Amino acid sequence: MTNIVRLLTLSILGYLLMACTPHPGSGNWLSTGEENASFIKDFARVDVHREGHTDIFDTIAGQQNDVADPSSALRRCFWRGEDAQTILMTCVVASNADIEESYLLRVSTDSKSAELLKDGVVVGRFVRE
Repeated sequence: MTNIVRLLTLSILGYLLMACTPHPGSGNWLSTGEENASFIKDFARVDVHREGHTDIFDTIAGQQNDVADPSSALRRCFWRGEDAQTILMTCVVASNADIEESYLLRVSTDSKSAELLKDGVVVGRFVRE
C-alpha cells in the first residue's frame, strides 16, 4: 500500500511541477530582421510576460537601452497557451483601442526562434533575446 501512496504522491508532484513551468512562448523576442512582403515591418520586439500579457514594440521603442517602456508599445495583448508550442494573443492597437487583432506566436521545438502569425500568415520571425 505504501508503494501506491508514494507513486501517487510522485505523480501529483510531477504534475504540479510541470504546471508551474512557463510556456516556451514567454520571454522577450527580437525580430530576425528578415525581409518579406507579408511581414509587419514595425514589429521589432515582442515581450511575452508570464502574467498573461504581451507588448509588441516597433524598432525605436523596442530597443531603447534593452528595456522597453510598456507605454510605448504598438500593441497591448493578453495571451493564453493554445498548445505546447503556440500562444494565442488578443491585442488592441495602442493608437486606437477600438481596433482588436489576434495573433499566434508559434515557438520552434528548441524554443530559440518563433514566428508571429496573423490570419494564418507569418507576419514576422523572431529570436529569443
